[in-house]
Amino acid sequence: MYEKEKEELLAACGEMIKENLVIISAGNASIRVSDEHAVITPSSVPYAKMTLDDVVVVNMEGDVIEADRNASVETPTHLEIYKQREDANAVVHSHSVYATALAVLQKPLPPILDEVVPKLGGEIRVTSYAMPGTKDLAKNVVEAMNRRSAVLIANHGAVTCGNNIRKALDNAILLERTCRIYLLALRAGEPIPLPEDVVEDEEDLWEIMRDF
Repeated sequence: MYEKEKEELLAACGEMIKENLVIISAGNASIRVSDEHAVITPSSVPYAKMTLDDVVVVNMEGDVIEADRNASVETPTHLEIYKQREDANAVVHSHSVYATALAVLQKPLPPILDEVVPKLGGEIRVTSYAMPGTKDLAKNVVEAMNRRSAVLIANHGAVTCGNNIRKALDNAILLERTCRIYLLALRAGEPIPLPEDVVEDEEDLWEIMRDF
């Protein structure tokens, strides 16, 4: 089932390693393939060894429809995003260094760069803490993401979404780059966010661009 989407997901996983968004088998990614199904990375399989046969098909209740592996432990978070966000057709959960550093500080990422707001939606919030793989974590991610394309997961990592896997992956790369810039700027002084009126205008652009 869904061979094309499985291939897209596997290719995205290769880029996640290349961009240092994940290590070994940490993190996960998924694609919504219909109103009823999604394809998602398996649990505890290193990305470097992952094959099409490892990719798991689940329904929107999290039941495995097709797989030789267990679905990612974070499947509840992916499915909750799909249930709450019609514009989200792909999700990337990264454990990248700089985004995770902000998540450990439980410090939100302010809108410091013009390129960020139209792509990610504005300030990137941090969730309340919850154990990995739980429904509480899924709930916290959706609540904190609220009208954004990214969120930092307290003491854990980050999640980005998009209308397709390319956009979700690009958002993860952009988030990591911006977190790095922000943390470097903090070492030199106090980063200055964009003016409020600019942020408001760019948030309107995000509303337009998120579906493309």
